[in-house]
Amino acid sequence: MKRSLSEIILAVTIICLMSSSAPAMTSDNFRCPNGALIRVNDKLATVMMKCDPPTSARAYYEAFEMEEWVYNLGPTSFVTYLTFRNGVLTNIQMSDEYGY
Repeated sequence: MKRSLSEIILAVTIICLMSSSAPAMTSDNFRCPNGALIRVNDKLATVMMKCDPPTSARAYYEAFEMEEWVYNLGPTSFVTYLTFRNGVLTNIQMSDEYGY
């Protein structure tokens, strides 16, 4: 069955729109700017020793101590967020936006 050019263009447009609105990705590991590899469940002190300092960091307290580090590696890489809970890396999330 032949498809018209307008049907193909519409299909490609829909696929592009769907992929551009994809949610941020999570990962079990992160390669630091200096090349060191860290993983979920690493202690904050270990990450501090292995990685360069983050672009920014903030600490907040709920029923437990939380800290979030942000790595903005420039316009060719996605911004990455590291979340620590009680001094242990619990989440690595890569945004769907490039850095600056």
